[in-house]
Amino acid sequence: MDRDIGVLIDNCLGFLYSIDLGHDMRKETGRIESALYDMVYLGRTSAGCAFKEKLFRTQILPLMKGLAPPGYYFGIDPEHKGLLGYWRQPDVDTDESQSMPVGSSSAG
Repeated sequence: MDRDIGVLIDNCLGFLYSIDLGHDMRKETGRIESALYDMVYLGRTSAGCAFKEKLFRTQILPLMKGLAPPGYYFGIDPEHKGLLGYWRQPDVDTDESQSMPVGSSSAG
């Protein structure tokens, strides 16, 4: 899991750096980078993996969800469970989802 969560974090941060973020989001991204730098001493241990998972859940995921355009959500693709990105909210009438390729990345 350590490698997978590391790749997931890298992909999300790469996406965040590729778009024009507001001041508060840039500050939060800097805090995330600082935390990742500080955790290097944990290495590839179970503590390091737990640290990265918590960082993703508590800091990166809320940023990514906050950037979802109206009518979309950030999460796991309902059809291809290995993809994480921005997806169209299911239509109430048709119960279908459509992917939005911007910002999608493989979760594993």
